[in-house]
Amino acid sequence: MSPAVLVVAVAAITVGSRAVSVAVLPAPRGALAAVVERLPAPLFAVLATVTLLGSDQASSPAPVWLAAGAALVTVRRRSLLLTVAAGLAGAVVGRALT
Repeated sequence: MSPAVLVVAVAAITVGSRAVSVAVLPAPRGALAAVVERLPAPLFAVLATVTLLGSDQASSPAPVWLAAGAALVTVRRRSLLLTVAAGLAGAVVGRALT
């Protein structure tokens, strides 16, 4: 699978899951709202990356750690697409290094 296809797939999974949750679920209130507001986009980037890369990466944590780190660097920009792309790039670099 090419990196471009992976970026598109990760973005679709991440944005799609958030769009469905906003459309279907009621807005959280109270303490739950505070927790949901603080969930970082890197979490979604790493989960999508691990899912797309498959279970053969379970033996090496490097791609996951690099994906999380790269995605975390971009989180201040508040761009989900940029965060997912950075997370995927980190995972690809980690996979190449292992």
